[in-house]
Amino acid sequence: MLDVRGILDAIAQADGKGVRVAVIDTGVEADHPWVGDRLVGSYHVVTFEDGQAGVEPCEPLDVCGHGTASAGQIRRLAPQAELTSIRVLSESRQGSSEALVAALQWLATQDIHLVNLSLSTLRLALALRIGQAVDDLAARNVACVCARGYQEDGRDYPTSFASTIGVTYAELPLAGLAYRERDLVEFEAAGVGTVVAWQGGSTRRVTGSSYATPLVTGLAARMLQVRPTLTPYELKSLLKAYADRRAEGWHEPWMDAVEQSPAEAAASRG
Repeated sequence: MLDVRGILDAIAQADGKGVRVAVIDTGVEADHPWVGDRLVGSYHVVTFEDGQAGVEPCEPLDVCGHGTASAGQIRRLAPQAELTSIRVLSESRQGSSEALVAALQWLATQDIHLVNLSLSTLRLALALRIGQAVDDLAARNVACVCARGYQEDGRDYPTSFASTIGVTYAELPLAGLAYRERDLVEFEAAGVGTVVAWQGGSTRRVTGSSYATPLVTGLAARMLQVRPTLTPYELKSLLKAYADRRAEGWHEPWMDAVEQSPAEAAASRG
C-alpha cells in the first residue's frame, strides 16, 4: 500500500540524488551556473540517408535557451538529479513530430526515470505513434511530465494522454502545485513572471507552461528518490495528494528554499 503521507513528509530531505531525468528540448548548456555539473549526457535527433530519424551524441549546447531553462527549473527542486539532454527543437523552438517520436522511442531503451517535455504537438497524424512511445516508457515505470500547449482549444500530444502528467501555468510559489479537476491537464505550477536560466549563462523572466512543467518534474524526482519503484500512476496520485495538502495550508521551510536559484542554493551549501 502506498504510504502517501510518509512519502510527502520524506521529500523535505530529498534532493533528487540518483534520479535520472531526460530533457527533450533545445539542448542544455552544460556550463550554465544553474545546471552545475548535473548534465551527464547530451544528444540530438538526426535524419539519416535512408530518411529514418535517430539519436546521436552532440556537444552540450543550447541553441535557444529554452532547454537550459527547463534544466534549471528541475534543479530548483531536485538539485542532485542527473540530467540527460535530447535536442529536438531549433533556435526558433520549432521541431518535427518525427524527431519527438524518435527521442521518445530511444529513451525507452535507456536507463532513465523521468522525461521532461516542455513542448507538445498538435499533429493528430502522429498521435498514435507518440502515444505508443509514451506507453512504452510508462511500461518501464518512466513518467513523462508534459507542458500544455498555447492553442485556444483542442488536444496536444503527448500532454493529453492519460499516462502522462500534464502541466499548465499559474501564479503560484515555486514549490506550489494545484490540481485541476476533470481536465486532461491535471496540474498547475508556477509559471507567471518566473526567473529562469537562459542561453549564455544568463537568466530571463518568463511566463508559460514550458517553465511550470520542469518544476513538477523536479518535485517528481524528489518523490522518486524517496520511493524509486513508483509507477507513473502512483506518481500522479502523489502529486495530487501534494497539491491537495498544499491547498489545506501545508507549508515547510524547504518550500521557501527553492525560491533560491540553483546557483545560489549550491553556494549556500558550500
